[in-house]
Amino acid sequence: MKKILTLLLFVAFAATSYGHALWIETPTKGKKGVAQKVKVFFGEYGSKEIDSTAKWYSNLKDFKIILTLPNGNRQELKTKPNVFHYEASFTPAQDGQYTLSIVHHVKDLYKTAKIDYYALANVFVGKASLNNRLANDVALSIAPTKTTFAVGQANPHLVKLNQTAFKNQKITVISPDKKDETLETNANGVLNFTPKQKGTYFLEAFYEEKKSGNQEGKSYDKIWHVVTYTTESI
Repeated sequence: MKKILTLLLFVAFAATSYGHALWIETPTKGKKGVAQKVKVFFGEYGSKEIDSTAKWYSNLKDFKIILTLPNGNRQELKTKPNVFHYEASFTPAQDGQYTLSIVHHVKDLYKTAKIDYYALANVFVGKASLNNRLANDVALSIAPTKTTFAVGQANPHLVKLNQTAFKNQKITVISPDKKDETLETNANGVLNFTPKQKGTYFLEAFYEEKKSGNQEGKSYDKIWHVVTYTTESI
């Protein structure tokens, strides 16, 4: 029995990429001409275990955060470290959807797994229309299907793996009070849920790709893809 419990704990531990992830926090609603503050964290969101930037794993401190403008142009934001997060900012010059994205390939393996982290967040300014332009390097993604995320209203989100529907897959949703639930996408890769309270919602998807390779002189037999998406309900 003890061996079985140990095995189950290891499987649960491995299935969430040792529980850690990168995520972006920023207000979902922005204003033209007003600086938009952006923060990037690494740790375990649900348990509020946030790693100090001085102890971020492997080469995570070398991440790049990309801002995709309403017209599709992209630019890298400058970041500076704080104690428990990195900070960045941008000032919207026009109405529309601004998408923040991080794609980071971790240099060091975790046991025999290569880790790829993706973090996403959107900022809607003025009369914004939905575009969800994402670069092809975002292999696993979560995107809204509406510009407004309102309490008591159905808010479908589309989850994709390599630009195709991530269908019938489990997704973790953590509410503002840090309560988590596991939901499943449908046959079209759509995650349907209704927020019950105002505040920040954290969505996370995980995919284990059976693929062998060599990185930094070490062999891996799988790739863990972990994507987070944060948004605010009103």
